[in-house]
Amino acid sequence: MTLQKTIVGILVGGGPAPGINSVISAVTIRSILGGCEVVGIIDGFKWLMEDNVSHVRPLSIEEVSRIHFEEGLVWYSRANPTKRAESLAHVLSSIKRLGITGLVTIGGDDTAFSIVKLEEQATGLVQIGACAEDHRQ
Repeated sequence: MTLQKTIVGILVGGGPAPGINSVISAVTIRSILGGCEVVGIIDGFKWLMEDNVSHVRPLSIEEVSRIHFEEGLVWYSRANPTKRAESLAHVLSSIKRLGITGLVTIGGDDTAFSIVKLEEQATGLVQIGACAEDHRQ
């Protein structure tokens, strides 16, 4: 019996918010210490919706451990895969091709709704939604 390696994907939907870098850092560090590989999905759902898996990069503890003190990583996008069935199918296909077994999304209502729709069709996919939007406007 071979054990499947656990790959955690981190995806940021919506726009910039104060808590994003802290969530990225915490999830990456805890996941790696727990034996997982971690990848950052650049530009949210944007490229996955086009069935493009080339905008994903591995994350390390060294890279993320101090991002909350700096400008940090900017990979958010307001792309919403629930607008078209084809986009949602592309996201599912991309996640499977990347071998992602756990997906952590950071965002607001649209991101959370997108994940609910993905979970309806994905098997073995775990999602943790974290809302880090800034509502102080």
